[in-house]
Amino acid sequence: MKSTISKLFTSLGCILASALLIMCYLVVLGGAFDPGIDLLKGLNLQANLSQYEGISITQGTQKKIAFKLQGTNRKLILPHKTYERAVELLKKNSDFTLAATLKQEERNPGTIISFSSGYNRYFELQSSGRRNEIRFHYSYIGPKNELMVHMESFPYRLADNKWHKIAVSISGTEIQLIIDCHPLYKRVMHSVPDRNFSASNMQLLVGQRNLNGHSLFKGELQDVRLLPGPYGYLLQCEHMDSQCPTCGQFLQLQSFIMELQQNLSQLNQKLDDSIKKIKRLETCDCKKSCHMNGSISREDGEKWEKGCDQCQCKEGIVKCYKKPCPETKCKNPVLKEGECCPKCLKPCFKEIEYEHGDEHISGCNNCTCNDGNIICGLITCPALSCSEDEQISVAGECCKYCKDVDYCALGHNCNDNAKCFNLNTSYTCKCNKGFQGDGYHCTDVNECLERGGENGHHCNSYTQCVNNYGSYDCQCLSGFSYVDKWNCAEIDECETGNHSCNENAQCKNTIGSYSCECKSGYSGSGFECVPICESPCLNGGECIAPNECECRAGYEGSSCEKDLDECKTADHGCPSTSVCVNMPGWYYCKCKPGYEMKDNNCVDINECEEGTHSCHESAKCVNTEGHFECKCDNNMKSSYNLVKSRQTTIHDCKLSCMFENNEIEDQKQITPRNQPCITCTCSKGVISCEEPTCDCSKWRRSEDRDLCCPQCDPNESCQHQELKHVTFKSGEQWIYQCQTCECLYGEFDCWKMDCPPLFCENPLPPEPGDCCRRCPNDSCGFNNSTIATANAIGKPCFFEKHPDELQQQQLQSKDCTTCSTCKVPYCAQLQVSNTSCFVHR
Repeated sequence: MKSTISKLFTSLGCILASALLIMCYLVVLGGAFDPGIDLLKGLNLQANLSQYEGISITQGTQKKIAFKLQGTNRKLILPHKTYERAVELLKKNSDFTLAATLKQEERNPGTIISFSSGYNRYFELQSSGRRNEIRFHYSYIGPKNELMVHMESFPYRLADNKWHKIAVSISGTEIQLIIDCHPLYKRVMHSVPDRNFSASNMQLLVGQRNLNGHSLFKGELQDVRLLPGPYGYLLQCEHMDSQCPTCGQFLQLQSFIMELQQNLSQLNQKLDDSIKKIKRLETCDCKKSCHMNGSISREDGEKWEKGCDQCQCKEGIVKCYKKPCPETKCKNPVLKEGECCPKCLKPCFKEIEYEHGDEHISGCNNCTCNDGNIICGLITCPALSCSEDEQISVAGECCKYCKDVDYCALGHNCNDNAKCFNLNTSYTCKCNKGFQGDGYHCTDVNECLERGGENGHHCNSYTQCVNNYGSYDCQCLSGFSYVDKWNCAEIDECETGNHSCNENAQCKNTIGSYSCECKSGYSGSGFECVPICESPCLNGGECIAPNECECRAGYEGSSCEKDLDECKTADHGCPSTSVCVNMPGWYYCKCKPGYEMKDNNCVDINECEEGTHSCHESAKCVNTEGHFECKCDNNMKSSYNLVKSRQTTIHDCKLSCMFENNEIEDQKQITPRNQPCITCTCSKGVISCEEPTCDCSKWRRSEDRDLCCPQCDPNESCQHQELKHVTFKSGEQWIYQCQTCECLYGEFDCWKMDCPPLFCENPLPPEPGDCCRRCPNDSCGFNNSTIATANAIGKPCFFEKHPDELQQQQLQSKDCTTCSTCKVPYCAQLQVSNTSCFVHR
């Protein structure tokens, strides 16, 4: 049986695998495709063109209709019904494809498709013409179950003002980029994209990131689709071969086979247990009898009576229980000999009814009821210790008493909370104050249940009666203090300072209590108040006072939105042969022009030997520290000194410059190719180039755009993504959501932030507020502030290539200096160099 079941499950796994492969081959052979969701059709642009600003109809490829996107005030948001369809598609399919046919303007950093919630991205396909890369932003669940965003970037120039087909295929953790039916990239992503869409206010947009005008696509869109499955690109490229199976399908199949194997193992275990149980049952008497006196006398389940017990045979064991008796309704039931249950005997009647066993006194007789008969006998009087002359008779009593006897002293049965009082012939008991009862039994009186009187309390206003055993207390209500035992007066906690209001809250006295209210600029319960910063503190900054942020080391600005330029300070420690280059979040030291990195130092380049000088061939190149000079030797005559002479010989020496394969006369200026804003000057054979000096105080607007000094034109500036009051000039950079953003000619683009290199094998994951990973021994963690030490600059660590270039070289910690300047997300614990720069973090 076991082998049969095992073969069955094995065959089932093979069938499923074969079915999956057959499905793949059908796809390759051109099976029918789900066309997915046409997002441009969902916008209904052609019918509602007047409702969309900055949209016009144009002709696309193959004479199909396309839509041209321009302007900055756009709202291409999909209807909620289309959004729900898209969400449902992504939730059901771990494999999906984003596809589009488009023509993008040059240098445009535009979003093609975006799922976003406010400023936060969830899914986004973007093409940056400024960085010449295609980006896929996606959300994933972090190690602490928090939603995080990651970006996959692919170097490619899509924004070239030409028509292209782009498809991004997602299959589990695998991502593939296809451009114009050519697979360009395939890689494993950082994490599995989250497809729960748990964020609130989520929206689906085309041609822009959100409704705030961020990352506007400029160009033409002909087709934008969201498709189920990893082969959506086959709609664009029918003759492409699909790959089978995908990573996601393989993982799904592998998971299913493992589940079948687990079920088979569990079934085998159950079969083994069942076989063992059957073997045990075969060797035993399933219906066990009860043996009594050495013989089988009772069958299993048989019941019988034995005296006053009821017995039963159950699985070979005799169990007996007393037979239940009916309820008796008398005080003194009697169990007669030979019977199993007690019974009530007859009552007696003499003026009143007495139950069997009841005793009473009749005259000077003691009488008892006995099964319907009253039996009486004379009362026996106790012997008296006094003489007959001192004995008295009391009316209604059968016995005489001695005069003036202290019955309480002779012994009494009064309660502990009662007092004994002597009578003529006996004593009596009375409960103490605060107790109630007949004196023989006394219970506490709850005075708090009644106000005033002998058994009530006398607590007044602002008090609370609290009952005690035999008494009560008047306790002051909260916020009141005692005047006397029965009265309390109100306390002003705010005046006495006996309150728990936060230091940034106002205390308000109330009757019997107080309230706390946070001051203006703070929020909270009043007992806890935190400052409010209307603009959020970015890059790990902390709001420490109303609209006041305390920035982490390395950042500045009212909202910590600006990178601190260490290069403007004297703390960077770059040697004299290098220049400091500031980066968002860090900086590095780059060898000056005329120097190169050798033996861990910036050394002079001999331009004369390497042929990188600009001297005319007739002049002699003379190397200098960090530069070179062009000279004429004694046997040559400088053409500069023979300007007025027409005589020239082969020995004439020219101090002109060779630049871009052209000869530039001495003291002449020229503009390099494709760089209209740079001016180069030839001085005695040496060419030097400078960018324009922009004095924005003297700048005046003209009809044409000022491409050389855009930082002076307010129209060429960019607004921060969240901080509407913060603007950046053209050319300025900042950090936002762990990306480097740059403003250029009125548009900003953001890309993955460059992190300094790590020199440990197991770096820590980023902490909240951090953008980059760091080493465990990095003394500049999240909570560290700027540290200044006298000997901060030591022997630098060296790095073969720049962190964003080719390969990195592992370094030994002994080559590293101490930490001098902490900066998010790293510090200047290391100084690293490559062929042209030292990198600090």
